[in-house]
Amino acid sequence: MTDKEIIKAFYKARKTEVCKAVIRPKFTMYKELLQFVAATAILIAAILVRAYLSTPIFITLLCAISIAFIFSQAKNILLLMLFAYQRFAPKLLRSACLFQPSCSEYMKQCIIKYGVFRGVKRGFKRIKRCRPPNGGLDEP
Repeated sequence: MTDKEIIKAFYKARKTEVCKAVIRPKFTMYKELLQFVAATAILIAAILVRAYLSTPIFITLLCAISIAFIFSQAKNILLLMLFAYQRFAPKLLRSACLFQPSCSEYMKQCIIKYGVFRGVKRGFKRIKRCRPPNGGLDEP
């Protein structure tokens, strides 16, 4: 075997190892889109029948629809907030994390993998541990 063939085989093997190591979570928005459309349709229907409802009932219905929408979109809202933090927070603040992946990336992975409540809980536990005696590689 020539040196070029050995190097080519090494890069080919390394490429397959890297491809196997990368885990991309499945993240689709079909369910969220359906919930958004349903909440919007209910809101439009409530506005159309406002003439037939008293004001307190209408306000109660509007609050219930808003709360249901916020709960259905909590995952996307949190991921958007984490993206904004990762994008716009000062580099000095973001580079202070001692763990790999960073605390914000860890929380993002936990929210995608475990859901909103368990993911946020695990993320906050991780932030509490992010002090000088701790650190290193920590996967969700």
